[in-house]
Parts: sequence; C-alpha cells; structure tokens
Amino acid sequence: MATTPKKDSTSESGVLQDKPTPAAAKAGDHDRIVMASRRADGSMDQIAPEFIGDKDVAIAAAKEQLGQQAASAVDVAARGVSSAPEAAVQAEPDPDIKALKDAQDKAVETAEARAEREVRDLHQGLGD
Repeated sequence: MATTPKKDSTSESGVLQDKPTPAAAKAGDHDRIVMASRRADGSMDQIAPEFIGDKDVAIAAAKEQLGQQAASAVDVAARGVSSAPEAAVQAEPDPDIKALKDAQDKAVETAEARAEREVRDLHQGLGD
C-alpha cells in the first residue's frame, strides 16, 4: 500500500495556524452558506453569514423560506394554528379567511423582498 508522507511544515497558505493572522482576527468567524437556517423570528441563525453559490438560486430559496415562514406566522397569530387540512373550494370565500389570506400574501411579499436584500448584501460569488 502506498502512502503519502506527512509534511512537517505548512506553507504561508496552509490551513493550520498557530496564531491567527491580523486579517483573520479582524474578520472573525463566519458561516459560508447556500441557504440560511432561520430562527422563529425569521432572522438568520448563522454567524456573519456569507452566501455562496448561484445567486439566483439563493434568492429563490430565501424567498420561498421566508415567504412560508411569514404566511405561517400570520396564520398562527390570527387563529392560533400552524396548519389546517385542505378544505373544499367554495364559491364565496369566508370574509375572515379572505382577510387572513390577504394578510399572508402581504407578509409573503415583505418576506421575499427581505430575502432578496439579504442575499444581495451577503452574496460572495460561487465560492471558488
């Protein structure tokens, strides 16, 4: 069996450091992400996140994620439920349900705009 000898020293560009460089100390720790993990309030659950990968995919994912979370939050606040079984389509929607749906749509629109801003502000390219 062939083995690769272990290097005793690392180069300037090596991954391991005995002491952080001034640039690393200044920048601090951060997470490189393709899609954010979210807290219950919708804020990102990463340390100084930096979006990588395809920007359009990251925007679409963030919009979907925040949109669903926003619609769910409106539903929970208005009715105290997080999900409901599918109901039969009615000719005339219940006014309370229509108002709830309108509030959800507005919350989704706001969340999607926030998602797009976050990704645009924090996107760093394809991670090459």
